[in-house]
Amino acid sequence: MKHYSPILLFFMTLIFISCGKNMPVKKGSTATDSLEHYIKLSYDSKFSQERQRVFSNKAYKIGMESGNDSLLYKGLYTKIEHDLTYNSDSSRYYLSKLKKLALNTKKQAALGGYYYLYASYFSPINIDSSFSYYDRSKTEYLKANDSMRAGYSLLMMTDLQRISSDYYGAETTATAALACLKNSGEESYLVAVYNYLGMSYKQLFNYENALKYYSKAYEITKDSLSKDAVMNNIALIYMDQKEYAKAIKILRGLVFKKRSDTDIEFKAKAMDNLGYSYFLSGDKRGHEYMLQSLRLKDSIKDEFGLLASCLHLSEYYLNQNPKTARNYAERAYSLANKLKNTDDKLDAIKFLSKTAASKQESDRLFSEYTKLNDSIRVVRQKAKNQFAKVRYDSKQAEEDLLKYQAENAENKLKAEKAKRRNELLLLTISFLVLVGVLFYRLLKSRHEKEKFQEAYNTETRIAKKVHDELANDVYNAMTFASTQNLERPEKKEALIHSLDSVYLRTRDISRENSPIELGENFPNQLKIMLSEYQNQSLNVLIKDIDSVDWMKIDENKKLVTYRVLQELMVNMKKHSQATLAVIDFSSTDKKIQIQYSDNGIGMPFGKTILKNGLQNVENRIKSIRGTLIFDIQTNRGVKLSFGYPV
Repeated sequence: MKHYSPILLFFMTLIFISCGKNMPVKKGSTATDSLEHYIKLSYDSKFSQERQRVFSNKAYKIGMESGNDSLLYKGLYTKIEHDLTYNSDSSRYYLSKLKKLALNTKKQAALGGYYYLYASYFSPINIDSSFSYYDRSKTEYLKANDSMRAGYSLLMMTDLQRISSDYYGAETTATAALACLKNSGEESYLVAVYNYLGMSYKQLFNYENALKYYSKAYEITKDSLSKDAVMNNIALIYMDQKEYAKAIKILRGLVFKKRSDTDIEFKAKAMDNLGYSYFLSGDKRGHEYMLQSLRLKDSIKDEFGLLASCLHLSEYYLNQNPKTARNYAERAYSLANKLKNTDDKLDAIKFLSKTAASKQESDRLFSEYTKLNDSIRVVRQKAKNQFAKVRYDSKQAEEDLLKYQAENAENKLKAEKAKRRNELLLLTISFLVLVGVLFYRLLKSRHEKEKFQEAYNTETRIAKKVHDELANDVYNAMTFASTQNLERPEKKEALIHSLDSVYLRTRDISRENSPIELGENFPNQLKIMLSEYQNQSLNVLIKDIDSVDWMKIDENKKLVTYRVLQELMVNMKKHSQATLAVIDFSSTDKKIQIQYSDNGIGMPFGKTILKNGLQNVENRIKSIRGTLIFDIQTNRGVKLSFGYPV
């Protein structure tokens, strides 16, 4: 016989309707504030249960006086929940009022709350009815899309199945609860689910899964006592597997851990399990630990714990001292009757029969054992059948409801299908036409704006060049012609030279702003433009320009390439005093790279590089998502490169 006093990890209090972490603590001036204030106090563990009940009655009174069904429901729900703790005779009366109120509100969540409390009312009276009402509560909460409360109702159903030894059913229900609660963010609920799954698998001898879910419970719980309780349950698994060394290691850690006096009940249970583990492993230390546990449980009047200890000690003394074994078995039998614990009563009868003084007594005890065992099996089988029937009926009802809803929805859809199709078609066409018109106007406006800006920039640039580079020279030539004797050969030659300079600069301005061939002839035109800057004092080298497949490059990028190189050549000719300029082209499948360098006087890097006419170069390159890099390490001349994606 093994009786380990398994510890149910259900350390949580659910406050369905009215309480939450954000509930106001101070009493407010409105009925809502006052109601929620007293509801909050009624669940505050620092107050006694009697005091909590007083607060719940005040909340109910405020709800009654408010004339508001929602507030009345909250207050009434809170009162009933506290009354059920005391098994109050008035609970049935207030439950009928809650039902009427829930039906008046016509809200699934309200009906779910009523069925939940009604199930709690029946829990100690009739397990079948309690299970059925928890199931109805779950169904109403799911209709209200409240998966958290639906999950909690499923947990209550799981507990009833566990009590009735329906471990297969408990595993199925707990799995459904997990599906509802896994995203709830409520740690205590998930701990309870994993614990139930662990207990169910343990009873089904599936120790691997039992350890898996106990471990999950241990990982997510932050409460120290809950963690200890999980470890105790894991130790019980090892005891079932006869791995006593593992169980003893865990239980010693729990027994000798420093804890407050409020945890003495847990310490006593862990100590009893430790002693029993030692006993089963053949270690004599087990006896003393079981006796110490018995004394602790006696001191705190833990009757459930005493029942387990008496059974363990009866088993311990069975072979070496039958009289002592019988004394402990008699005490266990008395406690089992008092606590209505039929499983432990069976174990006590078994030990009594083994220590019977006569065959007559042994036969009597065996007969009692057989009848009790048969009645337990019958009751539990009926419970299992009833649970299965409730689940089947619930599933059938849900399927019928879904079928009705689907048919109703389909009929409505057919009735409006043609109308909605036409409306949607008209709306779609109107929308597409409107978008098309707006898009066309936007593109046209943007194009016209860009053309205007480009024309303006070109005109401005030409005007500036004419003013800066030609106006003064033309004026000087005119003045020279009007004041000098042009019959003299040297004066005539000077005038011709001045006019030739004006002509050349006029041609340069025209060339800089003339149309560019961006088709097949683009590379030749680019070569011609670059070569025109070569003279007796300047040599221009153009490398690998034909290595680039210019036909694959966007026209806008070719235009930018042309203008940028033109800008660089003009800038070089004006300022650099270079005798050599090199333009090197290279390309890959994804990028064009162009490197420019000259041996001129370079740029003063103490000032911004982009002055001296190069600001426009950078702007152009950025417009095609390109990059411009200056080599600031060079000691003479200018060296830069720019590139852009193909």
